[in-house]
Amino acid sequence: MKKYLPALFLLMATFNNIYSQDEGVYVDSKGVLRWNDSHEEVRLFGVNYTAPFAFSYKALKDLGIDIKSAIDIDVKHLARLGVKAYRIHMWDREISDREGNLLNNEHMELFDYLLMKLKESGIKIILTPIAWWGTRWPMPDVETPGFSQVYSKVELITNPKARAAQKNYLKQVINRINGYTGISYKDEPSIIAVEIVNEPHHPDDPELVTRYINEMYDVLRNEGFSKPVFYNISETWSDVQAQAVCNSNAEGVSFQWYPTGLVHNKILKGNYLFNVDEYKIPSESIEGFDRKAKMVYEFDAADIGYSYMYLAMARSFREAGMQFAAVFSYDPAQIAWSNTEYQTHFVNLLYTPNKAIGMMIAARAFELLPHKKSFGRYPANNKFDVFLIDRKADLALMNCDTAFYYSNSTDVYPAAPEKLKHIAGAGKSPAVDYEGTGAYFLDKIDNGLWKLEVYPDAVWIKDPFEQTSLDREAARLYFKKHEIKFNASLFGQNIKLYSADGNYKLPDSAQKFVVEPGVYLLSNNAITKEILSAHLSDSGNFLEGLFLPQLREDKLIVYNRTEPVLNAGRAPGFKFTVASEKEIIKAELYARRLWWRGFQKFELEKISAYEYRLSKKDNLFRPGLIEYCVVITTRDGKRVFPGGGSKIPEDWDFDPSNLWTLDITDNDIAILFDPLRDRKDLVFPHFSRDMRYSLDYKTGIPFTYLNINVTYSENPSRSFGFQNNIEQYTGDPADYNYLILYGSSGDTTGNTIKVNLLANDGSVYSYEIILSRGKKEYIIQLADFKLSDALLLPNSYPRFLPLEREGIRTSKPLKDNIKNLVFLQIVNEPASAGAQRFGIGKILLTK
Repeated sequence: MKKYLPALFLLMATFNNIYSQDEGVYVDSKGVLRWNDSHEEVRLFGVNYTAPFAFSYKALKDLGIDIKSAIDIDVKHLARLGVKAYRIHMWDREISDREGNLLNNEHMELFDYLLMKLKESGIKIILTPIAWWGTRWPMPDVETPGFSQVYSKVELITNPKARAAQKNYLKQVINRINGYTGISYKDEPSIIAVEIVNEPHHPDDPELVTRYINEMYDVLRNEGFSKPVFYNISETWSDVQAQAVCNSNAEGVSFQWYPTGLVHNKILKGNYLFNVDEYKIPSESIEGFDRKAKMVYEFDAADIGYSYMYLAMARSFREAGMQFAAVFSYDPAQIAWSNTEYQTHFVNLLYTPNKAIGMMIAARAFELLPHKKSFGRYPANNKFDVFLIDRKADLALMNCDTAFYYSNSTDVYPAAPEKLKHIAGAGKSPAVDYEGTGAYFLDKIDNGLWKLEVYPDAVWIKDPFEQTSLDREAARLYFKKHEIKFNASLFGQNIKLYSADGNYKLPDSAQKFVVEPGVYLLSNNAITKEILSAHLSDSGNFLEGLFLPQLREDKLIVYNRTEPVLNAGRAPGFKFTVASEKEIIKAELYARRLWWRGFQKFELEKISAYEYRLSKKDNLFRPGLIEYCVVITTRDGKRVFPGGGSKIPEDWDFDPSNLWTLDITDNDIAILFDPLRDRKDLVFPHFSRDMRYSLDYKTGIPFTYLNINVTYSENPSRSFGFQNNIEQYTGDPADYNYLILYGSSGDTTGNTIKVNLLANDGSVYSYEIILSRGKKEYIIQLADFKLSDALLLPNSYPRFLPLEREGIRTSKPLKDNIKNLVFLQIVNEPASAGAQRFGIGKILLTK
């Protein structure tokens, strides 16, 4: 085996390992994971991260990027975010042969290097040696040498040859000597546990499942691995399978959580705090479950751009008794600009600063919240302990004596300014007023002395969750200068900002500094060379080696974030992200009614560093179709978008064939659902054994219909339903009195559906309609809607989680809660086995 260290160092490392064994953990008789030394409860929150393996490895290689340098950047950032835990399923197909022999290849060398860097940062590790998965997603898979290549997931358990290969493989993995530390994996103090396999699929024989787990467990124990062993219990949950796992010798069980499903190929909008309100495990009848330690091997609110979801999930995990939780998956910074690793997930300190700070806050919550403590149900649990979730502000907040962290702009004041030692944020706060969009950190060194880190601006220039490619930028970094102002009552009246060269800046007359990405010292007093050297000596390495794609030529970017349909009762709400290395001198909107020859011009208001908006009401924006474009002026001239051409609407030869359109609806009507308009934004349930469905769009009278064919099995346990985000259509309601639904039945006996209207306060209003073949229009008085429950859409992984949620029993009638509506659901509850066929056309509110 290749050695990366001198023999003497290896010997010294072995002695150091023996000395540091007390860093380990154990599981007590009540199923609580505890530290050997202190016997305190383990509470570790972190990430999965894949640079040594699979697509990340290939992408970094294809781009010519040094993978160790990529690891250095990412581990440094993870430590900056307060990450304390790491988990990954090792891609056994890349690092083993058909007999389960461990290959000593570049993947393993890089993994050794990663483990060393994580250890240096104090990050604790749980290894999952067997992944089974292919190695190239989202690309087509390739043939690999590993044993999993030739066996199905079920065969890993049922096939004796597959089990023999796994035993051989586990034995060699756990005995591997890390070439950078000289310590075997089994003896490495930073590796605190092993999870045998990632997401197993079990046969129907529970005794065989238990034997399989115990066989793999015995391999680890016979090789001298004395730390806890976990096994996945959530992937194929049933009472029988869960009992089989709990009958095994494994000391712990592992779970995942994807509360918004996976791979929607679009960003999900709306209130998904409903989906993360509780992690409810149906374990009441499982003997021995309470004696097993519990970890979350993977989780994420997939396809969500909001920054507060991690905090809500951390709260729910602690209520469920979880002690280790790892986000899937932290994007390597060197390829995060494309979000190609897993397009449904997106988190990185540089490219998603708000989400990254939200993750940092969630890590602190996970560490601080008591074991199995409940803070009630939504919406009461949005404020708990020293934490706050503010959905409207897209804000996760931690505000305690020594730390003030916020994932977005806030007007909340630090709880104890005189005791404050750490600030981390994105946006503005009463402590720090910053114009940029990147994250920043302030850490107190001494009285009147703080260290400041400012990260580059991150701008999302496309929907990052759409179909992905290394030829496509989803997000871009800008290294611009911005104003920053520090609260004088927190930092002092006479502060100076020092850089590594010893030069300092004084604030302007408004007490503002101008900073660019980098590391600084903020001080009330003169700073000596010794202080500068002690705290800024490595500042020249800030973001050293960061790869920026060649795609990012100095071009102007305009990302239109305007909704395609708006209500005439609301302000126009044109929203654009405009980004360029060059100064934007002016941004203008050109708009016209569909039959006009010329355009009306409006100057867009700059809301923040890269955001422009028009909220002005004008006679132009009355009901009907609007065509529009945006003209951006820089020193290089004018560019028109969409398209980026140089001919603007005022030019005689302007080409009007490439324009955006906006449909402004009458204020007397709010269209909650339009099959064609909303087809890309609908959310549907999982297929299951007892419910399958197909969809089609068909032109009818008077509208296009979404035709739905649902097939239920005998004794179905779930309903079909779909969900549409309606928040943008109900924000400024008129005096609505009726809901009109256009629909029809495909069966002579008719079909029963429920219309559910979900409000942000947690209430659900419902009305049942029997669709018939002959009738197309159904008019319902809003007063006839009753409080009810709702489906939880999208359905979660794991599949044992609830499919429905209880609505809040409010005293407010629907008519008075229109402005708080967020989702529309159409639900078909099975009356019997067989097919249900029906069509849904437009659904609207009227006076």
